[in-house]
Amino acid sequence: MKKIDVYGVCNPLIDLLCHIPDEFLQQWDLEKNRMYLVSTDRQHSILKELENRSLKIEHAAGGSGANTMIGIAQLGGHSAFTGKIGFDPRGDQYRNDLEDKGVKAALGAGEGMTGSSLILVSNDGSRTMNTHLGMCQELEPDDIDEKVLSSTSILYLTGFLWDTESQKASVRHALEMAENLPVKVALSLSDPFCVERHHQDFNELIRSRVDLLFCNQEEAFTMMETQVTQEALAGLSENVETVVMTLGNRGSLICNQGQIFYIDPIEVEVVDTTGAGDAYAAGFLYGFSHDQSIMNCGRIASVMAGTVIEQIGPRIENTSMKTLKERLTNIP
Repeated sequence: MKKIDVYGVCNPLIDLLCHIPDEFLQQWDLEKNRMYLVSTDRQHSILKELENRSLKIEHAAGGSGANTMIGIAQLGGHSAFTGKIGFDPRGDQYRNDLEDKGVKAALGAGEGMTGSSLILVSNDGSRTMNTHLGMCQELEPDDIDEKVLSSTSILYLTGFLWDTESQKASVRHALEMAENLPVKVALSLSDPFCVERHHQDFNELIRSRVDLLFCNQEEAFTMMETQVTQEALAGLSENVETVVMTLGNRGSLICNQGQIFYIDPIEVEVVDTTGAGDAYAAGFLYGFSHDQSIMNCGRIASVMAGTVIEQIGPRIENTSMKTLKERLTNIP
């Protein structure tokens, strides 16, 4: 099997993307930049209201981990992705879309509905996700592809995998295999909502199994129970070799083996922040798996994140690839 740079495991979700006015969030009692787990009925109700308002809804294969694996492939890396889809048209669409984007689709499948995430994008680029997990929740240990894992450099997991005992068992199985191979483990805290719900599990993971940690400032604050950036970064770094903390439009901080690096953001006009964190992780993981310096990993990540927020949608579109390549050539 061809060498895989990064093997991602996360929830495969069909993205349903829509731009909305702020009052729409107030109407549905939703906060900006949050991820909500919703029932099928609630998601359908929101979708019906959007359709009644004649607001355009775009569709694409997504989910946080898959977005990151697609970003790695766009940079020329080799990535694979595992999650569980349903035996339904959306599942077929998801598999085909991943493969078309250059990602090895090592997907499990079962009887049920493929998960979806309704992403509401505000005028300032903030995004609010209303996610129905569907078959994502049925991920099982046997769905982890041992052949793919044994051929990779990095196992990438996300905080979205802690919603069912079956998902947790799958993560633990993957971690045990990674430790025996050995394979480096990267974890994204994913969302403050996830950190609040699974603080104890995440704390145990960070203390024992994680080599590379991705988080934004709010997730770090929630995890370390502080509002001081330096304290949060220092606390996370006590047990993790490399901690990457994004700071929104203020750039990012990376602590690698006790040495701290600051990465400037690139100057862009923000259109839609959906997928910015996923794109950042893609850039960093690509550089890391190709033996780039920590500074260059951060610079590649910053370029990826900056390029994705200039356009609508969670992944860099073909129309933006020329701009991306030009920016990457300017990295020392």
